[in-house]
Amino acid sequence: MSIDQPQQFQDEPSDSDSSVIYLIRHGDRFDYANPTWSSIAQTTGNNITDPPLSPLGHRQAHETAAVFANLKVSAILVSPYLRVLQTAAPIADTLGISLNIENGLSEAHAAPQSLPTPHQRFGYFHQIDPHYQSLVEIHPTPGIQCSRLKIPCEAFAGDYVKRIERLALQLEETYRGKSVVCVSHAASVALVAALLKSSIRGFKFAPTGIYRLRRVADGPWDLVQSGDTNEHVSENAATTYPWGFEERHFEETEGNGGGHYSGKAQ
Repeated sequence: MSIDQPQQFQDEPSDSDSSVIYLIRHGDRFDYANPTWSSIAQTTGNNITDPPLSPLGHRQAHETAAVFANLKVSAILVSPYLRVLQTAAPIADTLGISLNIENGLSEAHAAPQSLPTPHQRFGYFHQIDPHYQSLVEIHPTPGIQCSRLKIPCEAFAGDYVKRIERLALQLEETYRGKSVVCVSHAASVALVAALLKSSIRGFKFAPTGIYRLRRVADGPWDLVQSGDTNEHVSENAATTYPWGFEERHFEETEGNGGGHYSGKAQ
């Protein structure tokens, strides 16, 4: 695929009763490309789970935005993390619509109290709608702490997947008959599985990969495009790579009342 003339998505026919979800992973991470960042960020009082994009990640974000140049969408929903906002901002500029911070798209092990609010983010990202109300909120799992921040967080994978399943239902209802762009993290392949009502096993998510799902009326969702590759970008780095759930995640018990997560959307 040519980067100078990237393959662009086309709108659904105007008389179509189709719902379309585009799910995008953030670009290359600065902390993975620069291993000293986390230690310096920690000593300077910054959130080590909220790194920015690397220079490569910014280039990937702009190349991804070009794919959406001729598309009309109803909304762009984004995780509240910095790397996601930086990935989504060029898309918002390209489409001329705002970014809606959707907490339901947050990273695994989410600790919402550790991040700036939408109002605070707006000071640095003019694309954000500071008045948007999130479809799904996150609550720390009792007794679980983020190993990096040492504060309460949501258990992974069990409670994370349950949250993603709630988001899938909200997206289906809120954006019925519309097209919506969601920008999130690698673990959000769980959203693909939840919509398809399939196992998470086998799904991978490349940096700035794009999953495209479509359904007609109230029919089943179809996977039109996989996000396991990112041929629309000109360069990748080995440090931020296609990620998928591993078998150890399916044996996770935290947040499941002592049960075992089966790896399927319930």
